[in-house]
Amino acid sequence: MDYNDFELVAFWVLCLAAALPLVAIGIHVHVRRGARALDWYMFLGCLGSIVYGLFAGLAVGAVFPPPHVPGLSGGKGLDLRGISLVFGSWFGGILGFLATLASFAASKAVRWRRHRRAAHVHTPRTGKQ
Repeated sequence: MDYNDFELVAFWVLCLAAALPLVAIGIHVHVRRGARALDWYMFLGCLGSIVYGLFAGLAVGAVFPPPHVPGLSGGKGLDLRGISLVFGSWFGGILGFLATLASFAASKAVRWRRHRRAAHVHTPRTGKQ
């Protein structure tokens, strides 16, 4: 596996690494926690996605730097290896942000429907019009 293959795999991992856990956490918060925890999930999920988008690609690039190529050193050429890691983290941050918003909106809609249905069932009917 050369660096180009690693970069392609890392791009897709970075794209999905924020969104999938955020959706799973959103489902857990919806099922197990209250409405207050859902608000915290929304805030922390969006903030975490922004931070992820800014720094995840740079961190992966620092841990796994591209190999040295003598033809590109010394300003003789344009070296764009590693740029897909930054783009992957940006796309992953945006996707994580959108996944947080979507799971938050879906959870709020389900809670709102349950609340309306429960209020409609428990409304006393007096028979008067």
